[in-house]
Amino acid sequence: MKKIISSILLLSIIGFTNNIAAQTNTQKETTYVGEQKNGIPEGKGVLTDTIGNVFKGSFKRGKKEGYGELTIKNAIGKDSTLVGYWKKDQYVGLYEFPYKIVSKSYMISNASVTYEPANPSGNTIEVSVESVSGGSATLSGEMPKPTLTEHIFNKGSFQEMFARTNQQKRNVYIFQNVIFPVTAMFKFGNEDITVELNETKNYKLTVVLRD
Repeated sequence: MKKIISSILLLSIIGFTNNIAAQTNTQKETTYVGEQKNGIPEGKGVLTDTIGNVFKGSFKRGKKEGYGELTIKNAIGKDSTLVGYWKKDQYVGLYEFPYKIVSKSYMISNASVTYEPANPSGNTIEVSVESVSGGSATLSGEMPKPTLTEHIFNKGSFQEMFARTNQQKRNVYIFQNVIFPVTAMFKFGNEDITVELNETKNYKLTVVLRD
């Protein structure tokens, strides 16, 4: 009797396993419709995976690369959508880069942006401006340091700004409680620079003017 029960259990397990294998074999295959190169996705296309997730966007060497929209299938509730940029199949965020220097006038010899993680107490933009000779001592006194004469926020906003003019060769201006994303122009007399600061971080913009 025990042998008969064992045989029935064994057959049930085998049948259950075969049933799972059959379901797996009938799963929806990954499909791709779009531009290709050497038989792999390259350029614009639509990729649907076995679960039903759909990615519409750019590909490079068979991987998600650049801007795209990923619709994530939810078997229980409403589907969700992830929009932004990918690099080598990995999602990097809503923006491809946290910042961008859009333009600068000729007399600005150098401009750079650095950033740190956002501070819970308030996000900031620090603008540091200097020139080669500004602040240097001469026989007739100290050479004037370049100053921030105007700031125009075409996108985003800030709560307040204060200056630190006690630096040896530079003037520093700090914008506090900034709401990102920001597109702003900073003017130093006749010279100007326009930047895009996309992600919520603490930024430092360093500007060096030619004499």
